[in-house]
Amino acid sequence: MTLKQALLENDSVSLRQSAKTWQEAIEICMKPLVKSGAVKREYVDAIIERTKELGPFYVLAPGLAMPHERPEKGVNRNAFSFITLEEPVVFDDGQEVDILIGLAAENADVHNGEAIPQIVMLFDDEDVFDKIRAAEKPEDIYKIINDAVNA
Repeated sequence: MTLKQALLENDSVSLRQSAKTWQEAIEICMKPLVKSGAVKREYVDAIIERTKELGPFYVLAPGLAMPHERPEKGVNRNAFSFITLEEPVVFDDGQEVDILIGLAAENADVHNGEAIPQIVMLFDDEDVFDKIRAAEKPEDIYKIINDAVNA
């Protein structure tokens, strides 16, 4: 599963969204994956509940989060979603996030062996944050991903 392929298949890029709370941001992030059938509705609820318990363990860098849960919480197939927010949301621990990449992984191998390396590669260049925040349409995100893959 490649990031770009999953985003295209699930029609799951939403840019410049508005969320008042981190919970709302999670809902917006996971909505395309629920709609496409990649995850069950319970998966979204599980992410929110786990975040309340443990905090936002999936914040990968300042401004960037990859919300996800365990496969048995409602993953039907591997998928990604990608959203940006007009204004950052603040988690209970004070971390602010305005880029969210939703992950549905069927197993730990997909999570560790495919998903994480692709995200690390994409965000390897510090300038990518600004490029993503400036993106206005899904095609902009696909180009940023292509550029990172071919760098």
